[in-house]
Amino acid sequence: MKKLDKVVVITGISGGIGQRTAEYLYQRGCRIYGIMRSDFQNEKYFCYKADVNDHKRIEEIFEDIYQKEKRIDVLINNAGFGIAGAIENAPKDKVYQIIDTNLASAITVTQASIKYLKESRGNIITISSLGGVIPLPYQACYSATKAGIEIFSRALDGEVKRYGIKTTVILPGDLKTGFTNSRQKYLDRGKSVYEERSIRKMENFENKGKDPIVVSKAIFKIIKQKRPPLRKTIGFGNKILVFATRILPTRLINYLVRNIYC
Repeated sequence: MKKLDKVVVITGISGGIGQRTAEYLYQRGCRIYGIMRSDFQNEKYFCYKADVNDHKRIEEIFEDIYQKEKRIDVLINNAGFGIAGAIENAPKDKVYQIIDTNLASAITVTQASIKYLKESRGNIITISSLGGVIPLPYQACYSATKAGIEIFSRALDGEVKRYGIKTTVILPGDLKTGFTNSRQKYLDRGKSVYEERSIRKMENFENKGKDPIVVSKAIFKIIKQKRPPLRKTIGFGNKILVFATRILPTRLINYLVRNIYC
């Protein structure tokens, strides 16, 4: 197997898509650097513990990586988490936290990476979600951040393409990862059977979902491409769903989603 000699920075490397992708790319010759809030360490690659919204610290990390490697080829914006429950009951601190972690942090990390990726004509790959295209009831804040991620990535492409930087946003569907169990819930227990039933359905879909390795393989392919897509949807069925959102009336899409999840 031909090795891919790339220096890759991954946020949220301690689990799920981030962890599987780090291992997959490492096995194929990449040098991996991780950024996460936990104390996760792996002898195969170097991990920095940091708040992804700490601008100064993130800039220091990228400079440190550059001094060690003399280049940075790929940024994978993967850090994120989920919250679930009726928007009526959403704690304000959780709303601000998910915006900071899922959306603002991707902007912070991307800002720090651009000057290095200009030099290498590298890749910025950002993990969004099918939920950013098909808004999910009782996950309104999560869907909003993932929709924002896609628009940010596409707008960014207009700015950095002239420097040879390639941007791609990835839309996974349901994946079987620890993300499901770590999702934070704010349920009005016993008062709304609708939200509890909806969240159970969502979790059942995820527990039957694909292995996150499908995302890792897609990322590997994107890094190797001279002209990678701006958007990569994972799974044929999910591609059909995304296409349907372009041709069907918005009211009909919301009706169908409501009947599936509610």
